[in-house]
Formats: sequence, C-alpha cells, structure tokens
Amino acid sequence: MNHRFTPAALRAKEWVEADRLGRLHMINMKMWINNPVETSPWFHLRALHPHSFDVIRYFCGDVKRVAAFMMKGEGRAIWSNAQIIMEFENGAIGNLVGSYDAGASYGLERCEVVGSQGRFVLDDACEHLTFYPRRSIETESFSYLGGMRHFNETFKSRISDWIEQLDAGTPYDRINGSGEDALRAQYIIEATIRSFETSTIVEL
Repeated sequence: MNHRFTPAALRAKEWVEADRLGRLHMINMKMWINNPVETSPWFHLRALHPHSFDVIRYFCGDVKRVAAFMMKGEGRAIWSNAQIIMEFENGAIGNLVGSYDAGASYGLERCEVVGSQGRFVLDDACEHLTFYPRRSIETESFSYLGGMRHFNETFKSRISDWIEQLDAGTPYDRINGSGEDALRAQYIIEATIRSFETSTIVEL
C-alpha cells in the first residue's frame, strides 16, 4: 500500500483536510499496467486494485456501495479491464478505471478529486500535482514534490514511514496503511466481484 506515501499525495490530502476543495463531490481514479499474467479470473482486481482502493479511501473515505462492469482483453482468459462505480458514506460519488492491458506510454495512474470549491489532479502517484480552483483560472502546480521523481521511490517512502511509526510507539489503530485499511480495500474488491457476477449494485 505504497501509492499514497508520497509528498504529492500528502499535499493533496492537506488540501482536502483544509477544506480547499470544499465538500467532496467525486473522485475519478485510473490505474493500469501491462501485465500478461493469467491466474484466477479475478487476478487483475485482487492484485492491482488494493492499491487503487487504498488511494480512493485515503482521499474520500469509506465506500458505501459499488457497481462493476468488466471485459476480457484480446486473447485474455481473465477479466483484465474494469470500470467500477462507487458511492461513498459521505455522499460523494466516484469511479475507478483499471486494466492489465495498458501500454507503458499510458502512465501508471491518475487521481482526480473534485469538490464544491475546487479539484486536484495527481499524476503517477508522485510526479505531478495541480490544484484547480472553481472560481478562478489561476492554478497551482507542483512537479516532483519533496524531490520524489519516480514511482519506484514510493517503496522506500512507505517502509520508512512504517519504521518511524514503530520506533515512535504509535498505537496499532493509528498506523498509516494498517491491516484494517488493507482489509477495507479488499472488502470493496469482493463487493465489486459480486456486483459483476450478479449484475447488481452491492452494498458493503
């Protein structure tokens, strides 16, 4: 669960908590890579999107219900493409686009959060972050905040945060990216699978 342990994600979270975006309206998340591995039908969902849903929950909180659509890429045996619609406990709405059939030129991920007063767009976990106020054309942009230039640097950042919290004696229920966070992301994934299998909206 390393994707949100970046200076750019932290800055975006500070904007949300400082109410710069106002009331949260929606989140649009995209995460995709080229992964030819074929295991279970749900390999794409269960292997890639714990990361996606962890980022989504980090910014927008708990998911209330989901609806999912999937397709198999050309020559694939697994459900390698997915579009997942979400409603959050706080009333916000959102979607996740995911794929194991993406090209390197597509980028890794993009997260857009929109509120009543503004929006931000975070590209590739740590590389580019822009704030767009609702009632002004003046934007605020950052590239490589904190000197973090590439996704591979997120692994060290995440592990360092965990070690620092252990050294500080942080209580288990206040650990960043805890086991509970991982479990909640997994609940969303399993609800997504049920939604697709049953062609229904599934409540968590």
